[in-house]
Amino acid sequence: MTTVDVWHVDTREVDTGELPGGADRARFAAGVALRRIVTRRLGGREGRWVRGPNGKPALDGERLQFNLSHAGDLALIAVTDERPVGVDLQDLVPGLDFAAMARRFFPPAEADLVARRGAGEFARLWARKEAVVKAAGGRLTRGLSLPVAGDAPPPVEHDGVVYAVADLAAPDGFRAAVALAGPAPFVIRFLPWKPLP
Repeated sequence: MTTVDVWHVDTREVDTGELPGGADRARFAAGVALRRIVTRRLGGREGRWVRGPNGKPALDGERLQFNLSHAGDLALIAVTDERPVGVDLQDLVPGLDFAAMARRFFPPAEADLVARRGAGEFARLWARKEAVVKAAGGRLTRGLSLPVAGDAPPPVEHDGVVYAVADLAAPDGFRAAVALAGPAPFVIRFLPWKPLP
């Protein structure tokens, strides 16, 4: 069975040299953490990084699959050796009209669900959709109408491929999900972030 390794990273703990604080630093630190994890998984080799048609990073000629998401000072990184993977971390944005967003982008049944359950449900469904789109290496706008509701995420078909989806544990105020290409189940293993290179 496929294992997906997942790291929660506080980007404030990532050494980025003299880069000042703020959103740019958090984004850069998330990328530094991803590169360190991938390099460890490759036994210390750097690998040759490439980008897919929509910008998803990959390693040329390597089986290793990975994905990154960040929100605020937190990052979520998923790595597997077997199947394309997507991960998403969503924060509950204060003041966001989540019901209107759901009505605009989600299928009607999901918009109704969000209207009943609130911001947490909106973030949970959004994270599932974005994880699928990121596993596919696609664009989010094409995935917002994907049906992903259910207490346990259902398999999701996107562009002729079925994706297995799972919710991930996330800190208060966040929701997270991971998706893998193929319908087969998978195991999630949370690993501690070690800030050393």
